[in-house]
Amino acid sequence: MNRQKQSFDSCFEVFLADTPESKKIHYQLRYRVYCDEIGFEEKEQFPAQLEMDEWDSRAVHFLVRHKYTHQWLGGLRMVRHKGHVFPFQESSITHERIPSARYKNSVEISRLCITKEARRFAFRNSAIDAPEENRKISFLHDYRNINRNIMWGLYRAAALYSVRQGIKHWYMLSTPALAYCVKKQGFDIQQIGEAGSRESVRLPYYLSAKQVLDNSLWLEDYRHDFRLYSDITNDISVDVGGRQVKQIGVISFVSRI
Repeated sequence: MNRQKQSFDSCFEVFLADTPESKKIHYQLRYRVYCDEIGFEEKEQFPAQLEMDEWDSRAVHFLVRHKYTHQWLGGLRMVRHKGHVFPFQESSITHERIPSARYKNSVEISRLCITKEARRFAFRNSAIDAPEENRKISFLHDYRNINRNIMWGLYRAAALYSVRQGIKHWYMLSTPALAYCVKKQGFDIQQIGEAGSRESVRLPYYLSAKQVLDNSLWLEDYRHDFRLYSDITNDISVDVGGRQVKQIGVISFVSRI
């Protein structure tokens, strides 16, 4: 059967987490991905099931949700320096020192996470209130494509925010495999150092925020701007068994009173 890939803009939307509630959603997603799904972090360190660290207070957070189910599926953060130090510098060795004047218009991209639920969405699900023409088209059948599409949507939002805020330089820690994926998509990602220990599989990389925004990937998709979480109507509800329920957090629901 012929299957056509649906666009990011028709399926997902990106939000800037501008409230404590929305930042908490990112912490919940990170716990699910880094602690539950891949075991990158120890669950015992986060008894509240919120994966957080001391850098979150200096970060801007972005979230992705599915347009029709309103499930939160991924996020990333952009971290400002503290005392001319970024998180990646604490666990890697750079070939050259970052010029002091550059820190003011630089950020580190980190805590990119995409949940397993992102792989399950297809418009053939009749429970989703989507236009008939969209339900006839299955969405992103390759799991890797799903992850990449959500990642590109987050990159696009972060690049828009960066240019508007005068942020020119991105730094990040990444595995070589992910960096290859980014480079293959046409982003000029440059390795700028080595891992800080033999056990680490992540290396430091650099990207120009403007170069990210100039990528031809955005010409046909990812055209929508990000929204503020605070712009969402407070009562996001769905009908379940004839009863209106309100979404809270990542995928939990409570009855409306």
